[in-house]
Amino acid sequence: MDRIGRDSTHRKMQVSGYRDWIRGAIFFSLLFVTSPGLGQENIPALVKKTGISIAAILNYDQQGKVISQGTGFFLNKEGDLITNYHVLQGASRSEIRLSDGQGFPVKEIVAEDQEGDLMRVSVDISGKMVHPLPISPTLPEVGEKILVIGTPLGLDQTVSDGIVSSIREIPGFGKMVQMTAPISAGSSGSPVLNMKGEVVGVATFLIVLGQNLNFAIPAERIAKMPAGQRSSLSELTEKERKDRLAQATELYVTGLRFVWAQKYEMALPFFIEAVQRDPNHVQAYFQIGYCLTTLGKYKEAIEPYQKALGLKPKDPAILNNLCSAYGKSGRYGEAAQSCQKAIELKSDLAEAYNNLGWTYHQMGRHKEAIQSCKAAIRLQPDMAEAHYNMGNGYVALKNFEEAVASYKQAIRLEFDYAEAHQNLGAAYHELGRYEEAIDSYKRALLIKPSLPEAHLNLGITYLRMGNRGSAIEEYKILKDRAPEMADRLFALIYE
Repeated sequence: MDRIGRDSTHRKMQVSGYRDWIRGAIFFSLLFVTSPGLGQENIPALVKKTGISIAAILNYDQQGKVISQGTGFFLNKEGDLITNYHVLQGASRSEIRLSDGQGFPVKEIVAEDQEGDLMRVSVDISGKMVHPLPISPTLPEVGEKILVIGTPLGLDQTVSDGIVSSIREIPGFGKMVQMTAPISAGSSGSPVLNMKGEVVGVATFLIVLGQNLNFAIPAERIAKMPAGQRSSLSELTEKERKDRLAQATELYVTGLRFVWAQKYEMALPFFIEAVQRDPNHVQAYFQIGYCLTTLGKYKEAIEPYQKALGLKPKDPAILNNLCSAYGKSGRYGEAAQSCQKAIELKSDLAEAYNNLGWTYHQMGRHKEAIQSCKAAIRLQPDMAEAHYNMGNGYVALKNFEEAVASYKQAIRLEFDYAEAHQNLGAAYHELGRYEEAIDSYKRALLIKPSLPEAHLNLGITYLRMGNRGSAIEEYKILKDRAPEMADRLFALIYE
């Protein structure tokens, strides 16, 4: 969800803007390449233990020609197999092949989660040959070691290891696991395992756009997959070919993958096409608004959010993000109303309290702004933006000691928060603590050298300390980067 924080400020420290949160140029099935870090003693044993639970998937067209392949793993002794949804798309029939080369037909689709790129299928195989993998009941932790086993060439099992680099919260979707384990074409649907041999995710795709971003769907979605009417692969293919709404869903899912990778401009055309095919697609409207907001096109984001809200008027997430778009467009009254409605519907929505606090500050209602930020912090103590925004509220009330404490807490939670360092310096300046102010400005500039407010305030503080030469150096830096700020500093230097 959108939440506020992080815009640069001048010496008076105007509050920041909203901090917002697509398949890349080419999508591939995943190939797992052995990486150098596989030297741990327990990994070979883990591969041997779990490898028998993993199968290659071969897909055929109506003429019996292999058209694609992927990977899956057994979920239970009945022969149900988990893989990616996209692995089986377009197949007239499919079969799995075990590591010993034996093949067994995919019988039918048991459950599907198209948005999450997951499919559960039933395989015509004896239970004696099935070795299901356990599913982890919890998300992996950032920094946790993981292992991925795939079948890029149909029969062989290729291993890679790495760590969980991030757990991303995707608005309108849920959580995604980003990992460092290297992947490429061939093994979509591979299990991502922790060091206990439990499945913590299902590898889903690779983006090639100047970088490799490796993702997995959290294993917790497997248990939540809705079981519908069982169908054959050919029925699925025919349905998707004829059903326009299914096409809209596929477009939406493609756009969502771009969002996962933070490629918002690439995501937009897919979401726009999705709503053209299905005018009632709430989440596609929501993602159009979200992408536009993230790209700084706040006024344009308002209409798609409004359309989403018209279809789902009691959705707090839509109201909260509409609040963001209204606020950054200068429509503070409407922003406050949207945040308040979101809170009425979901009283524990920390982002909405934070956004409301930012909006109140813009309206000059600083005490209410501080109270809203405090409410956000009570619900989510690690929200750096709320501490930052609360600090800005204290500054407006000239309570600089409290402002310093708030900015420090924001920095403790997120050390590379350049704007918090900058505003901490400004608060120190107001308290006459000039050395600490200079140190804070310099830290801000180490993180974000292009932050002109820090150069301006650094120059002002140098002047206050009688260091005119250093102030002139800051003026020289600002002259090309921010001429108006340079003029302000010049006037102070030569007054």
